[in-house]
Amino acid sequence: MSSVPAESGIATARPAGGGWRAASGHADHATDRQLALFPYPLPATRHPLDVHAISIPAAAFTGDFYFVHRAAERLWFALGDVAGKGLSAAVVMAMIQEELERTTCDDPAANMMRLHTFLRPLIPRNRFATAVIGYIGDDGTLKIANAGHCPPLIVRSGGGIERIDSTGPVIGVLSSSQWCTFETTFRRGEALVLYSDGVLEARSPDGEEFGVARIESNAGGTSARQIAEKILAAVNHHSGGVRDDDLTLLAIRR
Repeated sequence: MSSVPAESGIATARPAGGGWRAASGHADHATDRQLALFPYPLPATRHPLDVHAISIPAAAFTGDFYFVHRAAERLWFALGDVAGKGLSAAVVMAMIQEELERTTCDDPAANMMRLHTFLRPLIPRNRFATAVIGYIGDDGTLKIANAGHCPPLIVRSGGGIERIDSTGPVIGVLSSSQWCTFETTFRRGEALVLYSDGVLEARSPDGEEFGVARIESNAGGTSARQIAEKILAAVNHHSGGVRDDDLTLLAIRR
């Protein structure tokens, strides 16, 4: 997938090694490459979805990844985390990112299987990844497969929040893995929030994890950027600004 200059939105970056990156806009696709691995930014579309992503590595290399890409009448997205830290996790992340750019199947579960089949013979036995893959159609159809990742949150227009739990195991390990696809309707005024375990497991000075409940209580807002930045601010307040793990957030609002 080639990068397309943004017609609306922002993309900022600093070199890996403590810098943080963000991208937002009404987007065809929005991703952020660590060490030039994530394509930039977010051009406008005729049927826009408001997208904002934040990725903050804990050190020089990150195992977190995310991907957003407009194809036909769908906005595809993915977010996940490679087990482990350092350069070896970043290499696996890069392989995942490349494979995601070849997404062709209409079914997120089939794309998860394709990614798993690609990764399994290539990564060490002590490596695996968690991932969410899905799409939002212009008609409001939302489909997601979740491979052992933190539950994505749908913030409904009435204020309720729906969690999407795992629909299959982690990727890259089991030979007989299978996933199913969760499907629902994504209405105007609703938001989808994806995040890595660096958000979920951020600890306070006394060791308490941030947790899903705090993500949910900070997931409201009138724009994707407001939602992502509100969650980030709450994480930083909870942890005192100390970061032990990579942190990635992706918010999509219709």
